[in-house]
Parts: sequence; C-alpha cells; structure tokens
Amino acid sequence: MSARTLYVLRAAVPLLAAVTVVGCTPGQDQPSAGDPSASSTANPGDAVPPAQLPADSPLGAGRYVVSVADAPSASPLPVLSVPEGYEAIGGGIGVGADHLARYLWVWDVKSVFAHPCDASPVPVGPSVADLAEALTNQSLRAGTDPHAVTVGGYDGLYVELSVPDAVDASACPSGVFSLWPGRAERYQDVLGQVDMVWIVDVDGQRLVFDAAHLPDASADEVAELEEMVSTATFTPAEGS
Repeated sequence: MSARTLYVLRAAVPLLAAVTVVGCTPGQDQPSAGDPSASSTANPGDAVPPAQLPADSPLGAGRYVVSVADAPSASPLPVLSVPEGYEAIGGGIGVGADHLARYLWVWDVKSVFAHPCDASPVPVGPSVADLAEALTNQSLRAGTDPHAVTVGGYDGLYVELSVPDAVDASACPSGVFSLWPGRAERYQDVLGQVDMVWIVDVDGQRLVFDAAHLPDASADEVAELEEMVSTATFTPAEGS
C-alpha cells in the first residue's frame, strides 16, 4: 500500500454537532495554546462571521464552523481558520489537503478499538483521562504519554499516536487498521501515519481533535495543521 494513499472505506454515517483543536509537532514541545496569545478571542478576523463548513468541496481561505462527528447538537462548535489549499471532508467534520495526505477533524468518541484490527469497540469512561489512556494503550500502535493542554480556553490532554512501519495492516481481518468506530469507516491508517490528538472537556462535553499526516510531511505542513488548532475558537451551536 502506498504511503501516500488514504483509502476511503465507505460513506460517512450521519453526523451531528461540534468542537476544535490545537497542535503539536512530533518530537517537539506542545505549543502553548493556553497562553493569552492563543486565546479563543484573539483572532483579528473575528469581526467577520465564520461560514459553515460545507459537506465535501474545495475551500477558500477563511474561518469555518466545523461540525463534530457523533456529538450532541447542543455542543459548542469549533471555528477553524483554514488556509488556502484545503477541502472540506467527512460531510463537514473536518478539512484535508494534498489528496488527504493531511487532515484535521473533530469527534465525540465514546469507545475505541483495544486492538486496531479488532472490529469490536470497547466503551471508555466519560473523562478526558479515560480516553487518553485507552488510546495510548491501543495494541500495535506507538503512543506518547498524555500531557496537559488548553484548547480555546478549555482544558484537555494531548497524545500523539503513530502506526509503526513494521505493522502489516493488510493482515487485519477486516482490512482496517484504525482508532475508533467511525474513524475506520472513512479512512484507513497507513504505515508511519501520525495522529496528533487533543482530547478536550468543552463545558462537560468531551471533544476530540485529530490532526493526521503521513510520515513524509514537512515541518511547514505539520505546522499548518497546528496553526489551525492553536487559533481555533468556539461558537454556540445554533439554537442553544
């Protein structure tokens, strides 16, 4: 399987409401998203109302409200500042670039695969720490120890996950090597892929921001994903 190919596995399941994310470059310190300079109200373009991220289409540079996969409709929604060269993916839950060699999306995760080849998900406890531990302990995947972060003024934990080069993902019974339900149904991980994951408690709702890239991504390309996360803000869901 080519290291530049991400496989679309089947049509996305119905999606609900939203959240946002912050960044971390592999092997480097977590960006100080909790600093005043990374405040959820610090964007100069905040005076311009953000647009709702479309379902699946090319995007112009701008600020977009992103839906959160599998989240309650009352959840606060993330607003991402998206640069040129990205497209909306997953029915409006995220953005991708370079034929999906890089992407960033937001989830409400309630269970994970204890083994990435296993199609039987295991429920996890309700806290940020519960989910961080479950992801870092997933078999056949390299995971960092969780450490504290702040995203848009909300506290959470950051973990970095990768697919070891020695893993034969094609040997999985289902043909899928992935993290949690729904995640496997859209795209299959590839050898060396890195997932930068922020798990954040947003007014009592646990939200997950997954920024993934292939191993040959440049430092600038990874930083671009991080920039979208570090400048993310939140907006109330419509009608809440």
